[in-house]
Amino acid sequence: MKIKNYCFAGVEYQIIMPEEIMYTDERFLAPFAVETVENPHIFNFDYCEELTQPTGQCVAKKPGFRVYSENGASVRYIGSVEKSWENAYIRAEHKDYNHNVQLKKSQFTDRVGTHTVLSSLAAEHLIAQAGGVVYHCSYIEHNGEAILFTAPSETGKSTQADLWNKYRGAQIINGDRAAIRNVDGKIYACGIPFAGSSKYCKNRTLPLKAVVYLAQAPVTTIKRIKGYRAFSKVWEGVSVNTWDKDDMEKVSTLAKNIVENIPVYYLACIPDESAVIALEKALEGEI
Repeated sequence: MKIKNYCFAGVEYQIIMPEEIMYTDERFLAPFAVETVENPHIFNFDYCEELTQPTGQCVAKKPGFRVYSENGASVRYIGSVEKSWENAYIRAEHKDYNHNVQLKKSQFTDRVGTHTVLSSLAAEHLIAQAGGVVYHCSYIEHNGEAILFTAPSETGKSTQADLWNKYRGAQIINGDRAAIRNVDGKIYACGIPFAGSSKYCKNRTLPLKAVVYLAQAPVTTIKRIKGYRAFSKVWEGVSVNTWDKDDMEKVSTLAKNIVENIPVYYLACIPDESAVIALEKALEGEI
């Protein structure tokens, strides 16, 4: 068996699978590799002819997966499962720190890909249980701090990150997701190995400077928002298991903590340097 260890957003992962099927492309995972782990979530992967059928209650149905509750474990079936679990090609059983992942052999012609591994980790749940949240955003580093741009799809998160890189030399840490954590009363942004179509996926943990909610507009304006409005805009970006009461409570508490301690801005803008200047002035207290 082959073993690989990773750590991100405060959670340790140990991946175990037969050497002949172990993935070799580690573009996204490599930045998070570690030599040793102390208390990892252990994921055992292997091929099977047929996935074990569910025996518990289905608690969630989404386009790409179904979730069942079985004897204290959470079991995910991943694939084209809109009509039936039988169309799944991955079965991932999660219980405490032990995770067993079955891969339907007929759907895999060679080695396991990293996308398959990442989709099997239930990272949004594990990170929530560790006091964090997976967040849809573009994550940049500027002056040693994190700025997160969040918005509905196709609004311009990546564009804003690119503008800050072009005009202010900011580093793009991840163009699609980050994790946010509360560590000893301080809020941090963390790089994670989930990047969608973005080419950026770096392992950096930085103090969170601001969350910026974006909207397209004919002219650029910015204002700080607070209270429920800020909470609702922050909440739009969270990735949480809505069927898991404990996850929901932990993530909603963190979102409230973010709003109370981190500036949240509403930036309606055109995609040029004016958006950078407006946010820069707001961060410096000039607006």
